[in-house]
Amino acid sequence: MSPIQNFEQHSRHLMEPDLPIQNRLQMAMEVRDSLEITHTGEYLNFLKCYFRPFFGILYHITKPQFTDNPEHKLRNIIIEILNRLPHSEVLRPFVHELLKVAMHVLTTDNEENGLICIRIIFDLLRNFRPTQETEVQPFLDFVCKIYQNFRLTVSHFFESGALVAPALPPPSSMSALPSLGSEDVKPMEISDQVGSSTASSTGAAQLNPSTRSFKIVTESPLVVMFLFQLYNRLVQTNILQLLPLMVSAISVPGPDKVPPHLKTHFTELKGAQVKTVSFLTYLLKSFADYIRPHSICKIIVNLLVTCSDSVSIRKELLIALKHVLGTDFKRGLFPLIDTLLEERLIFAMELLHKEECCKFPDPQNKVLQLL
Repeated sequence: MSPIQNFEQHSRHLMEPDLPIQNRLQMAMEVRDSLEITHTGEYLNFLKCYFRPFFGILYHITKPQFTDNPEHKLRNIIIEILNRLPHSEVLRPFVHELLKVAMHVLTTDNEENGLICIRIIFDLLRNFRPTQETEVQPFLDFVCKIYQNFRLTVSHFFESGALVAPALPPPSSMSALPSLGSEDVKPMEISDQVGSSTASSTGAAQLNPSTRSFKIVTESPLVVMFLFQLYNRLVQTNILQLLPLMVSAISVPGPDKVPPHLKTHFTELKGAQVKTVSFLTYLLKSFADYIRPHSICKIIVNLLVTCSDSVSIRKELLIALKHVLGTDFKRGLFPLIDTLLEERLIFAMELLHKEECCKFPDPQNKVLQLL
């Protein structure tokens, strides 16, 4: 594509109310392909021309979509552009509004766009601290909400009709099907319009709401850990609410048998739980009294028994177990020695030991430390 010659004219055209969605999508792609200009002296002019049009598209012209359609692609490209903006002093006057729109998309949109917005929020809070403290609590509230919904998320993917592999409708009927996402999506809600039944009734790829996403849960603990380090006064006001929700989430067992078409979701489930365990082991020394009432050791061992064959997930879980061994919480492992010494667990840990080229300590020796 040829570079944009006149930002002001192009941005006005981008906001024309009667512009067809495909034309608007094409123009957004032109902006994305011209982002090199943000590394020049024209960066401020670029922001002044496009900041309001981008927000107008995300707030008013389009709505969150839960099928992969042109409107979703347009929103996705706009969010990608916002994520790629250089975090120089030129951006500072726009940071507050950018955080607000990222939180709006994160709490109302689909998983794909939500993941980008988590990166936007994390990078902005890291690079423009501590002036954006007012935007931290809304993110922590969202994290509490997705952990509160965690059991419902597991039920959605693995129970009742979700256990049956979805069948695509005949091609002749696809053109007559209505598109999804035509209604407003309220923040912090799991929308019924994206249920398992719709996946089998439309030809378009389905997109999970961000409030019902194992991937979103997986990315959240790292951001919360960073925010707790940066804004220490927010810890006491949030830990009492967040910690029980996290413990409840990692206690959800998931299905005993996983059909082949749900293995990806199962791996994402266990990945989200293990990331949460890693966050909780980070809290062990500083907030031991808050965690002590919960059977954290039993939960970790149960995850070792049920987690997928993913090497990275098992590695992170064993590192969490290693952190427990360095605290008084290791006493909670004493009653679980027999489980830890089961052949299937030892075999899985030995595979990880070999896979990591002996970087990770011999798992049998770590277990024997408890005897």
